[in-house]
Amino acid sequence: MESTQIQLFIAQTIDGFIAREDGSLDWLLGLPNPNQIDHGYNELINGVDTIIMGRKTYEELLALVEEWPYPEFKTYVVTGNQEYRVKTEQTFLLHQIDREIIGKLKSESKKNIWLVGGGTLITQFLNLDAIDEMTLSVIPVLLGKGIRLFPNVPKETTFSLIKSESFETGVVNLVYRNK
Repeated sequence: MESTQIQLFIAQTIDGFIAREDGSLDWLLGLPNPNQIDHGYNELINGVDTIIMGRKTYEELLALVEEWPYPEFKTYVVTGNQEYRVKTEQTFLLHQIDREIIGKLKSESKKNIWLVGGGTLITQFLNLDAIDEMTLSVIPVLLGKGIRLFPNVPKETTFSLIKSESFETGVVNLVYRNK
Protein backbone atom coordinates (compact mmCIF):
# COMPACT_ATOMS: atom_id res chain seq x y z
CA MET A 1 0.00 0.00 0.00
CA GLU A 2 1.16 3.54 -0.65
CA SER A 3 1.97 5.73 2.31
CA THR A 4 -0.63 6.63 4.90
CA GLN A 5 -3.06 9.34 3.80
CA ILE A 6 -4.98 11.78 5.97
CA GLN A 7 -8.61 11.77 4.87
CA LEU A 8 -11.16 14.34 5.91
CA PHE A 9 -14.63 12.76 5.77
CA ILE A 10 -17.26 15.14 7.04
CA ALA A 11 -20.89 16.15 6.59
CA GLN A 12 -21.76 19.77 5.91
CA THR A 13 -24.91 21.70 5.16
CA ILE A 14 -25.51 23.27 1.76
CA ASP A 15 -24.46 26.59 3.30
CA GLY A 16 -21.16 25.22 4.61
CA PHE A 17 -21.80 24.49 8.30
CA ILE A 18 -20.72 21.34 10.15
CA ALA A 19 -22.69 22.00 13.33
CA ARG A 20 -25.06 24.47 14.94
CA GLU A 21 -23.55 27.33 16.94
CA ASP A 22 -23.85 25.20 20.11
CA GLY A 23 -22.11 22.25 18.39
CA SER A 24 -25.33 20.27 17.91
CA LEU A 25 -25.59 17.80 15.03
CA ASP A 26 -29.35 17.28 15.30
CA TRP A 27 -29.81 18.52 11.72
CA LEU A 28 -27.69 15.60 10.54
CA LEU A 29 -29.57 13.01 12.55
CA GLY A 30 -32.87 14.26 11.13
CA LEU A 31 -32.00 13.28 7.55
CA PRO A 32 -34.59 10.76 6.29
CA ASN A 33 -32.72 7.59 5.32
CA PRO A 34 -35.22 4.69 5.21
CA ASN A 35 -32.81 2.42 3.28
CA GLN A 36 -29.96 3.04 5.77
CA ILE A 37 -27.52 4.26 3.09
CA ASP A 38 -24.07 4.76 4.63
CA HIS A 39 -22.97 7.50 2.17
CA GLY A 40 -19.45 6.02 1.88
CA TYR A 41 -18.82 5.73 5.61
CA ASN A 42 -18.14 1.95 5.63
CA GLU A 43 -15.61 2.25 2.81
CA LEU A 44 -13.83 5.00 4.73
CA ILE A 45 -13.87 3.20 8.08
CA ASN A 46 -12.51 -0.02 6.55
CA GLY A 47 -9.52 1.91 5.21
CA VAL A 48 -8.42 3.63 8.45
CA ASP A 49 -6.88 2.58 11.74
CA THR A 50 -6.40 6.01 13.33
CA ILE A 51 -8.90 8.80 14.02
CA ILE A 52 -8.15 12.44 14.87
CA MET A 53 -10.82 14.79 16.21
CA GLY A 54 -11.13 17.97 18.19
CA ARG A 55 -12.34 18.00 21.78
CA LYS A 56 -15.74 19.51 20.98
CA THR A 57 -16.34 16.91 18.28
CA TYR A 58 -15.31 14.18 20.74
CA GLU A 59 -17.72 15.48 23.40
CA GLU A 60 -20.58 15.85 20.89
CA LEU A 61 -20.02 12.27 19.72
CA LEU A 62 -20.01 10.99 23.31
CA ALA A 63 -23.33 12.76 23.90
CA LEU A 64 -24.86 11.08 20.82
CA VAL A 65 -23.89 7.46 21.51
CA GLU A 66 -24.39 5.04 24.38
CA GLU A 67 -21.29 3.03 23.53
CA TRP A 68 -18.05 4.37 22.03
CA PRO A 69 -18.16 3.33 18.34
CA TYR A 70 -14.38 3.24 17.75
CA PRO A 71 -12.80 0.96 20.39
CA GLU A 72 -10.62 -0.82 17.81
CA PHE A 73 -9.16 2.42 16.43
CA LYS A 74 -6.38 4.51 17.88
CA THR A 75 -8.17 7.83 18.47
CA TYR A 76 -6.50 11.16 19.16
CA VAL A 77 -8.41 14.07 20.67
CA VAL A 78 -6.82 17.46 20.06
CA THR A 79 -7.24 20.03 22.81
CA GLY A 80 -5.27 22.89 24.28
CA ASN A 81 -6.68 22.02 27.72
CA GLN A 82 -3.84 20.34 29.62
CA GLU A 83 -6.27 19.11 32.31
CA TYR A 84 -8.64 17.37 29.89
CA ARG A 85 -9.16 13.61 30.36
CA VAL A 86 -10.56 11.25 27.73
CA LYS A 87 -13.35 8.85 28.68
CA THR A 88 -12.88 6.07 26.10
CA GLU A 89 -10.46 3.23 25.45
CA GLN A 90 -7.66 3.51 22.89
CA THR A 91 -8.06 7.31 23.05
CA PHE A 92 -5.14 9.67 23.55
CA LEU A 93 -4.64 13.42 23.83
CA LEU A 94 -2.71 15.71 21.52
CA HIS A 95 -2.15 19.24 22.80
CA GLN A 96 -0.85 20.61 19.51
CA ILE A 97 -0.66 19.78 15.84
CA ASP A 98 2.48 20.40 13.78
CA ARG A 99 4.32 18.70 10.91
CA GLU A 100 6.41 16.55 13.27
CA ILE A 101 3.37 15.17 15.12
CA ILE A 102 1.52 14.54 11.85
CA GLY A 103 4.56 12.71 10.46
CA LYS A 104 4.76 10.57 13.62
CA LEU A 105 1.05 9.66 13.44
CA LYS A 106 1.36 8.75 9.75
CA SER A 107 4.42 6.59 10.39
CA GLU A 108 2.65 4.72 13.20
CA SER A 109 -0.48 3.99 11.12
CA LYS A 110 -0.75 0.86 9.00
CA LYS A 111 -3.81 2.26 7.15
CA ASN A 112 -5.11 5.77 6.53
CA ILE A 113 -6.04 8.38 9.13
CA TRP A 114 -9.55 9.82 9.39
CA LEU A 115 -9.69 13.51 10.28
CA VAL A 116 -13.20 13.91 11.71
CA GLY A 117 -13.47 17.58 12.73
CA GLY A 118 -14.12 20.22 13.91
CA GLY A 119 -13.59 23.22 11.75
CA THR A 120 -10.69 24.81 13.63
CA LEU A 121 -8.76 21.53 13.58
CA ILE A 122 -9.50 21.06 9.86
CA THR A 123 -8.13 24.54 9.14
CA GLN A 124 -4.96 23.70 11.13
CA PHE A 125 -4.45 20.59 8.99
CA LEU A 126 -5.12 22.56 5.78
CA ASN A 127 -2.62 25.22 6.79
CA LEU A 128 0.02 22.49 7.30
CA ASP A 129 -0.81 20.92 3.89
CA ALA A 130 -1.73 17.77 5.80
CA ILE A 131 -5.07 16.80 4.21
CA ASP A 132 -4.42 14.39 1.34
CA GLU A 133 -8.05 13.72 0.45
CA MET A 134 -11.39 15.07 1.55
CA THR A 135 -14.90 13.77 1.19
CA LEU A 136 -17.53 16.41 1.80
CA SER A 137 -20.98 14.91 2.29
CA VAL A 138 -23.31 17.79 1.45
CA ILE A 139 -26.56 17.35 3.37
CA PRO A 140 -29.66 18.99 1.82
CA VAL A 141 -30.24 21.40 4.69
CA LEU A 142 -29.60 25.13 5.22
CA LEU A 143 -28.85 26.25 8.78
CA GLY A 144 -28.20 29.94 8.16
CA LYS A 145 -25.65 30.07 10.97
CA GLY A 146 -23.44 27.68 12.87
CA ILE A 147 -19.87 26.36 12.93
CA ARG A 148 -18.22 26.73 9.53
CA LEU A 149 -16.37 23.88 7.85
CA PHE A 150 -13.33 26.09 7.19
CA PRO A 151 -13.12 28.82 9.87
CA ASN A 152 -10.15 31.02 10.77
CA VAL A 153 -9.01 31.82 7.23
CA PRO A 154 -7.48 28.65 5.82
CA LYS A 155 -4.62 29.18 3.39
CA GLU A 156 -5.38 28.96 -0.31
CA THR A 157 -5.12 25.31 -1.35
CA THR A 158 -5.99 23.68 -4.67
CA PHE A 159 -7.76 20.33 -4.79
CA SER A 160 -8.80 18.14 -7.72
CA LEU A 161 -12.27 16.64 -7.84
CA ILE A 162 -11.78 12.88 -8.20
CA LYS A 163 -15.35 11.69 -7.64
CA SER A 164 -18.86 12.93 -7.06
CA GLU A 165 -21.72 10.70 -6.02
CA SER A 166 -25.36 11.48 -5.28
CA PHE A 167 -27.69 9.40 -3.15
CA GLU A 168 -31.48 8.97 -2.96
CA THR A 169 -31.36 10.77 0.41
CA GLY A 170 -30.37 13.98 -1.39
CA VAL A 171 -26.81 13.77 -0.02
CA VAL A 172 -24.01 14.46 -2.49
CA ASN A 173 -20.45 13.31 -1.76
CA LEU A 174 -17.67 15.36 -3.30
CA VAL A 175 -14.26 13.70 -3.11
CA TYR A 176 -11.19 15.88 -3.61
CA ARG A 177 -7.46 15.11 -3.67
CA ASN A 178 -4.85 17.68 -2.65
CA LYS A 179 -2.74 18.66 -5.67
